[in-house]
Amino acid sequence: MKYLLPLMLITTPVLAEDPRPQDLSRCADAQKIHEFLVSEYGEKPFAEMKNSQGGFLIMYVNPKTSSYTVIQTDLKISCGISAGTDFSPSIEKHWKDPEPKEKKPETPM
Repeated sequence: MKYLLPLMLITTPVLAEDPRPQDLSRCADAQKIHEFLVSEYGEKPFAEMKNSQGGFLIMYVNPKTSSYTVIQTDLKISCGISAGTDFSPSIEKHWKDPEPKEKKPETPM
């Protein structure tokens, strides 16, 4: 949450001019969000995923501090989704893998 507060503070002037609904309170110009994350937190784009609505989720990560931010964007407007610390690759299993189903022997033709 402490990472979203600066993000919300820098977006306030942009939102004052934005006629869209107030539920976009964590949104701002995509280029400004990018510049802020790179300059203030040293985070760089790490992963990009296209969502079903045609927009993107982009994860920014600082490899030195392990901070991260996830934004949703249409490349014009970006909205903060999540931010935090202790980013690392997933190496621990949190769930059990499903048991393999028995395969039926293939019948030769």
